[in-house]
Amino acid sequence: MALMQIPQLEVGEALPHTIPYYLADRIKAGIIRWRYPPGSSLREVELAAEFGASRGPVREALRILELQGLVVHTPRRGFKVKAYTAGDLRQLYRLRAELEGEVIDALVDKEIAPLTEALERANKVMATYAKGGDIEKYFAANVEFHQLMIDSTESSVLRTIMHQVNAMSLPIRYALLSAEFSNRAEYAYHDQITRALRARDFKRARKLTTEHINANLARAIRVYTAALQKHEK
Repeated sequence: MALMQIPQLEVGEALPHTIPYYLADRIKAGIIRWRYPPGSSLREVELAAEFGASRGPVREALRILELQGLVVHTPRRGFKVKAYTAGDLRQLYRLRAELEGEVIDALVDKEIAPLTEALERANKVMATYAKGGDIEKYFAANVEFHQLMIDSTESSVLRTIMHQVNAMSLPIRYALLSAEFSNRAEYAYHDQITRALRARDFKRARKLTTEHINANLARAIRVYTAALQKHEK
């Protein structure tokens, strides 16, 4: 299975022609992994020097991330990494749960054998990376698991909306995973949803999906808040 690439932050690479999008991916990787923690300033001059770019493409990259909800801009103060309140996280998780439920609903009239086969492969990949303690590759495989379902809906509307919501959720999900990552061989939720989809029990698959996301909310708030306080010291 070709994993979705959750870009690593690498400095000093040759810049491609689509420089703003390349830079947006690199900065996004740093935001997800808390190299640029919530509330921190993203100074164009410093980022330009870090990546060997000019300020114009950096500014465009930050605007791209602003549209994705990862960055905020204040006139005369510049760009900062978006910091979420507990209320923001509640809205984000509840919205994501409902949208993931919509993803399941959109699969009802689809041939899902190729999807379930891909999900089973993703589960095995996640188990392998979990055993090896490789959080980066596990995280990428986890994101890929959910993206496989989104792509299988063949809905441009769901893909667009979920891209936005998932972009906003990734730093929180990474913080939660980092706090709780273990070398467990299996993650029951992913296996359960795969089995439900294979049986075309969409009602159960939807229930599992929404309940899993909502169940993570309290822990996500606790972990995110603790990580935020740590970085503010």
